[in-house]
Amino acid sequence: DDSAAATHILRRISGLEAPVLDGAELTHLVLTRPYRTPFTLLLTFIGHSPIVSLGTVPFRAFRKKFKHANDIPTIGYLQQLHVGILADAMERATVIASGGERRALVFMAPFSASKPVATNVDAIRELEALAGVSNADRRAGWSIAIVAQVGQAVPKERIDIPNSTCRILGANLMAFRSERIQPGVNQEPKAPAPYQVRQDMDVPDELTVMAGRAAYNAFTHWTGCDRDRSKELFLLERVDVLSPHGKRRLREIRSHLGEVTDQVVQRLPKWIDWPTGRFLSKSAEKGRKAFALAGQRIYIVGLSKREIAQDDMDWDLAVRATGAACSRGALVAEIMGATDIPEGCDLLAGICLMAGPVNQNDIGKSFYGAKDLLAGAFPDRDPTSLLVWTLKAKTVADPIGNEEQLMNPKRKGALVDLRLGPHEAVFIRKQGVITPFRKRDDQVSEARAFAEIGNFVVDSHGKGVPGNEGTDWPFANESVW
Repeated sequence: DDSAAATHILRRISGLEAPVLDGAELTHLVLTRPYRTPFTLLLTFIGHSPIVSLGTVPFRAFRKKFKHANDIPTIGYLQQLHVGILADAMERATVIASGGERRALVFMAPFSASKPVATNVDAIRELEALAGVSNADRRAGWSIAIVAQVGQAVPKERIDIPNSTCRILGANLMAFRSERIQPGVNQEPKAPAPYQVRQDMDVPDELTVMAGRAAYNAFTHWTGCDRDRSKELFLLERVDVLSPHGKRRLREIRSHLGEVTDQVVQRLPKWIDWPTGRFLSKSAEKGRKAFALAGQRIYIVGLSKREIAQDDMDWDLAVRATGAACSRGALVAEIMGATDIPEGCDLLAGICLMAGPVNQNDIGKSFYGAKDLLAGAFPDRDPTSLLVWTLKAKTVADPIGNEEQLMNPKRKGALVDLRLGPHEAVFIRKQGVITPFRKRDDQVSEARAFAEIGNFVVDSHGKGVPGNEGTDWPFANESVW
């Protein structure tokens, strides 16, 4: 009944990417809010002049809390990039989770506009009411980002694939994680022996072509622009560190980001940094590692605001499409990176999507007169860099190290822990009541996705990470609707 109500509301919304699906079996309403982390808290104190910072810091903090203003533009872009990545993944996840039986029709464009079409406002408010969004939630910045209808695939598009294969495929897709380590460059002392020396690189040109094709297809899919035009709008600067020019360019980028960090540390308001034991400046220094670039091929990805406006395309939608494009290109590289693996390797290719270098550059642009990272490669196109896409080819993985960083409380912060529980992300509306998924009173699920596949790492002695395999959810067999 709720899906039927959502379908009725969707029919009143203009600008949808496709006709509304009749008879959708279920509907996902995805909410988003401004991106806020300890890093964005640090940004509150950056870019102020001495003395007057006593007034400008509280003023900016007020605007962030109540107006959802961002200290630098790229923090706002992060929210949109993540939405685009999720939208692209939802289409894929529906096919895998249903064993090829279902498809998701994902609507994003009408919910991307910074200023929604006036006729859509009331309908969007009704969808938010279905999702249980209160006035307090709106004041906190929550809004609808995606509406996805899920229904049965038409017979000719159903995929005859065993459920066991889908489970294995899903487990492997969830196992892909940004590969931040490059052997012989930024490895940890306790990493396996093969990690302690640099490795040669062998990237078939076909892999680069496939990843690029996937990215352009995704950008076209989510913006509706012509595919050839997507190649023009999508700005890419490739830094190949195996070439002399690439090494020189990489040193330039690292030097620039280091100089921005120096400026940040030097200009932090002393009236807050000193009484806190230099907590802010120490935090800024720790960020240097997050802004470091390691990889054999590095792509700086961006768009031109001017060109996006000329094509009458919404900027936020274009940023979301960029996230989807980078994610889909990365997925192709990772899937192919797990096939035809050379002797002595765990992976043919690992990737890392990074926003840190772009954010740091944006601090320099916003406060210290720096130029955009893409300004040199595209001097006449007024570029805005959005992401850094790095390829680490012919690598070995350190799965125990990666898992430990996620599971061991003492290692938190070494990697961002994105393994949230289903009760934190998913809520079910049943008979008008909205409740967290897989939560009963104070009991929450500690089951791991695809646990029956046994997709858990062990060391050379067969020992895994304590607690990594989780425990079964006793109510798993209860139907949702």
